[in-house]
Amino acid sequence: MIIYPHFVVVGFSNSYVLADDKTKTAVVIDPGIFDTALLKLIEDNKYYIKAVLVTHAHSSHINGIKTLMRIYDAEIYAFRDKIFEIPVTYVKEGDTIEVESMKFSVIETPGHSRDSVVYLIDRYLFTGDTITAGLIGTTPHEHAKKILVSSIQKKLFSLHDDVIVFPGHGPPSLMGIERKSNPLMQDRCV
Repeated sequence: MIIYPHFVVVGFSNSYVLADDKTKTAVVIDPGIFDTALLKLIEDNKYYIKAVLVTHAHSSHINGIKTLMRIYDAEIYAFRDKIFEIPVTYVKEGDTIEVESMKFSVIETPGHSRDSVVYLIDRYLFTGDTITAGLIGTTPHEHAKKILVSSIQKKLFSLHDDVIVFPGHGPPSLMGIERKSNPLMQDRCV
């Protein structure tokens, strides 16, 4: 499996293309924008997008879906029923999404939004806005922040130190670094 990060200036968000180079099957995570650079990456490598994984339905993570769906017949996975009136395959905690040789585990992480999930494949964690390098997602109120912190502590900090965190914004990190030094989690770590 090959991972291609794609940074978009509008919204300063990250999208990711994960591809099986043998079958040329690919998955896009959080297509905030589907621009010509992303299309060129996919087409130059002769990939076909079979699935779109959405960490949460904020615009900087989903605005590219309509364009993507005009080009590819992909299945969309999210913790909701529809995005832009497009039917979505609903996922929940404990589900496994299989796309050819790629198997993603779904972990619910509410707090930043009610529909926040992260996707784990091998030692790669795609977190949307749940946790980023040195930050956690914004929340609408203190109760939501407590829920988010609890999700991170119980579900993500139990992962191995060498799990690579691919966030929706900013640079990647390692779970061990976030567990030990994320300033927004320090006074809450168990």
